Amino acid sequence: MPNPMVVNLTQYNTMRTTFQAHYFLSNCGTGFGGQDIQISWSTFSGYVQAFITATGATASTVALRFVLCYDTGNAELYLRLQICTMTATNDPDIFDLDTTNCAWYKIQGTSMTSSNVTNLYDQDYLDNFYYCASGTCNPNALVNLASDTGAVTYVRNVVFPWTQEVLEIDTDNGNPQGCKVCFAAISYAAGNASPAVAYPHSLAVYMRKSDGTVLLDDTTYLREFKRKAGDFGTPCPPHCNVYIFP
Repeated sequence: MPNPMVVNLTQYNTMRTTFQAHYFLSNCGTGFGGQDIQISWSTFSGYVQAFITATGATASTVALRFVLCYDTGNAELYLRLQICTMTATNDPDIFDLDTTNCAWYKIQGTSMTSSNVTNLYDQDYLDNFYYCASGTCNPNALVNLASDTGAVTYVRNVVFPWTQEVLEIDTDNGNPQGCKVCFAAISYAAGNASPAVAYPHSLAVYMRKSDGTVLLDDTTYLREFKRKAGDFGTPCPPHCNVYIFP
């Protein structure tokens, strides 16, 4: 049975197109960057390993919570990352997030720096982005994400497991020297399942070689994430402060 975490090139392109069809600035504006954030893998993984070393956490329990953010000055999406851990619940597939010990970072452009902002949402993102339910943007049909005052409809943050998905993407691609880890804005048809919005904003994680070559294709390999992306993050809402394995 195929691993539901794995995304091939065709699926990736479809999800990128779906995001661009449903998320806009005011008046159906598309002039924003940060839709494909690329940073050094060694920098990114180094911060995760530093957290593991500092806290004594077991690597397989580490969770990465990405908060969707927007920089109004530079007109670009960016991410804040909370590194924390997962703890077991009565359901073997659901893990609570333990933030007793955690670390916060800002990922923007090609850099990753420590952050003292710890909100699990970004007001500028909510204030500036609009959702269009149809595949063709109509300024009169746009819904501002900030109108979701109960935080029940539009995604604020997405949680990924470190070793079971993000690290595995790098490992299966052979950890190319000087490679980059990339975080792309995506969306997908949620169908009748949650979240409440039909096309939630999420992330796809993939790798690039140092020369920019994208490690994505449609071929099946023995290593599941070889030239594949991962998109199986748990969105909040509707599932907050947990990670749910497929």
